[in-house]
Amino acid sequence: MAWKQCLSDTQSPIIEGRTMKDAGYFYVVKFWVAPEGKTALMKWLADGHVAEVVSQPGFLWCRQLDLRQKDDKGWEAHSMIYGIESRAAFERYSADTALAAKFVEQRKSFVQFMRIERWDAPVVAAYDRPA
Repeated sequence: MAWKQCLSDTQSPIIEGRTMKDAGYFYVVKFWVAPEGKTALMKWLADGHVAEVVSQPGFLWCRQLDLRQKDDKGWEAHSMIYGIESRAAFERYSADTALAAKFVEQRKSFVQFMRIERWDAPVVAAYDRPA
């Protein structure tokens, strides 16, 4: 599967040869990043972290959001939203302590420039536009 990233305001990331599947469960990571850590963090995300998370069993896709917010220190808010098949798939991912330790190690050079909030939740309702 080939990944293409479109970065304009009018386009979103595309996964070639695959449609965006409905997710029954979501994992959301909101993070604040200081200007001096943004380049390293975004490079880490784009150069493999997101692909590694999405490759976990049951993970379907990820969307990265620029929340267009800054705190009083000038740190920018961003979010990653992962669509997952089920809570069981998320729990398998969460239980992988070796993978979590790997990600902690990879973030060491810029962790002081970020704050992370995480939550997960099931889909309880869906409201689609009529066809």
